[in-house]
Amino acid sequence: MTPKQNNSFNKSNLIHPLAAPFFVLAEPLISALGANRLIVLYAHLYPDQDGNINQDLIKKNLQYLVQACNVLPVREAMDRLEKNQELPRRAVAILVDDATKAFGQVGRKLLKEVELPYTLAIIPGLIEDSGKENQIARLMRLAGHEYWLPNHEMLRKALDWFGSHIDEGAVSYESLFEKAWQLEEDRIEDLLIQVRAQNHHFMSWEELRQLQKEDQVDFASHTMSHPRLKLATGTWLDWEIGRSKELIQSNLGIEIDSLVAPYGNPENFTVDLQQALTKHKYKYAFSTEKGTIGPQTRRYQLPRLNLEDEYWRYKLHTCPAVCSYLYSSGIGLSNIQK
Repeated sequence: MTPKQNNSFNKSNLIHPLAAPFFVLAEPLISALGANRLIVLYAHLYPDQDGNINQDLIKKNLQYLVQACNVLPVREAMDRLEKNQELPRRAVAILVDDATKAFGQVGRKLLKEVELPYTLAIIPGLIEDSGKENQIARLMRLAGHEYWLPNHEMLRKALDWFGSHIDEGAVSYESLFEKAWQLEEDRIEDLLIQVRAQNHHFMSWEELRQLQKEDQVDFASHTMSHPRLKLATGTWLDWEIGRSKELIQSNLGIEIDSLVAPYGNPENFTVDLQQALTKHKYKYAFSTEKGTIGPQTRRYQLPRLNLEDEYWRYKLHTCPAVCSYLYSSGIGLSNIQK
């Protein structure tokens, strides 16, 4: 059914591809009326499951950053905000999710061409040379991926594999996590076959260390298994948040203070997650909510915007003052008709 047309005028009527350049031109004026803020852009920079990636668009967007923005490392930008130091005009930082081998082959080259700093969010449990933890991470990824059944049905199927009666109240990913840890590695492989868990390909620790030598790169945690964190509790959640930080620090020799939350919508930022972040001394956690970052923005649910977005919208998303106005007014550009 075609929605009823609303002919009343509102601010969203202005956000149109043809109007976007005027908002960009207005950035200096709008910026002068308020405090400067930070834009964090997120990207995957590797082909989707069908092998598609719009390299021309990404190159165009990255070139625009070089020409029109001041790109800072995420850590430096957040440190400036913490210390109440002035940000440069149109300050932008880049977060890249997942660290897949495909990123190493495609996206990394795109970033190196423009020599921009970026932070790479790593899922250390899914790195193949992580031993038994890699098996556990592949299993617990059921909480984030519907491989062939809905998540809760795969959970039930995985727990049924153990062959003992499980009370309904005990059916949880935490109970699966605890049971799996009691198994030998060959038995975990049998369980992975039972639930048809896929084995995607992520960069090795050696490849990541090579990045450290050659790129302007920093790192963040992206959990151990990339689950939906609203499902994570207890010992499993502690492992996802704490162990991922430990592994990255020990393998790459750096301090990790940021979590990039998988499926970063608000429902995944639970009270349990906030407590785990505090326990493991994270300073920041990034969501997928849209917005800008200032001194008062909540540090455990920081907003991001899409680097791989359409060019006209992307130019708006690299204007902190414009985005602050638009999103504080409740306007979501991704929902506006082209």
